[in-house]
Amino acid sequence: MTAFTVYLDQVFLGNMVMNYIILWAAAKISRVPVGKTRLAAGAALGAGYAVVALLPGCSLLLTIGFKTAASIIITAATFFPVPLRKFITCLGCFYLTSFVLGGLVFGVIFFFHAGVITSLSGVGVIINQHLWTGILLGLAAFWAAVKGFNALQKKGLLENIFKIPVLIRTDSKQVKVDALLDTGNQLEDPMTGHPVIVVEYSLLKPLLPMRLHPFFEADGDADIWEILSSLSGCGAASRFSAIPFQSLGKTKGLLLGYRPDEILLEQHGRKPCAVKAVLAIYRKSLFPGGSCQALLGPNLLDPAS
Repeated sequence: MTAFTVYLDQVFLGNMVMNYIILWAAAKISRVPVGKTRLAAGAALGAGYAVVALLPGCSLLLTIGFKTAASIIITAATFFPVPLRKFITCLGCFYLTSFVLGGLVFGVIFFFHAGVITSLSGVGVIINQHLWTGILLGLAAFWAAVKGFNALQKKGLLENIFKIPVLIRTDSKQVKVDALLDTGNQLEDPMTGHPVIVVEYSLLKPLLPMRLHPFFEADGDADIWEILSSLSGCGAASRFSAIPFQSLGKTKGLLLGYRPDEILLEQHGRKPCAVKAVLAIYRKSLFPGGSCQALLGPNLLDPAS
């Protein structure tokens, strides 16, 4: 059997770099704000696991069960605390970016190898020879792909693919907004359990009671509990509730939830479909230029919604 040397410091450093990029990309895709310290901690945890798994007598750590447990622990260490559904999204994004980046690295490694591979032991030798070439060029290709995607998104070239018109009706009034499909929107109304669509106040204003307008048109964030108190005695009070959310810099935020009579999604080439959802009223503009005025999650596209 052909033997080759494994340098544990290179294994740790290579895995540290790869894991950091994987976790960073997973955070971007899942739209969960994570600081650099948490990303570095998760990356170091994964790199430490990779080193220990290569030590004599630790081959059990390379089984599927341990790999799955390690990925769950790494993801939890990086993204906790998040709701269970959001955590599952983060874990899925972690696996997705791992496979994509891993495939790029191995593709580059074997692309630079000239010759025929005659044995399985030769695979290890090839990887050892071109490891850093594969990592650096793989990361460069991954970075270029992400930057290219962002550039297309900024120019609005991808917008129509993910834009869904939404028709909202209350009593005899209706408004139509353009919603962007947002994989990071996993909000649920705590009262009904229905998915939440985040909508700009300016578009919903014609449907809302007049007494709510000053709260959203004043400077500063509106006090949700004060708004709900002001609705006491109003016939539309039962339509409103508080919806908790978290974002960068705010872990215990509240949005005002609103339940209209009907919400219709107008998907491309299909008949408008009624969905059970709650609207979260957002005071500011969601997108520069007003190209979209709402955010909806992928769970609303499920026929069972």
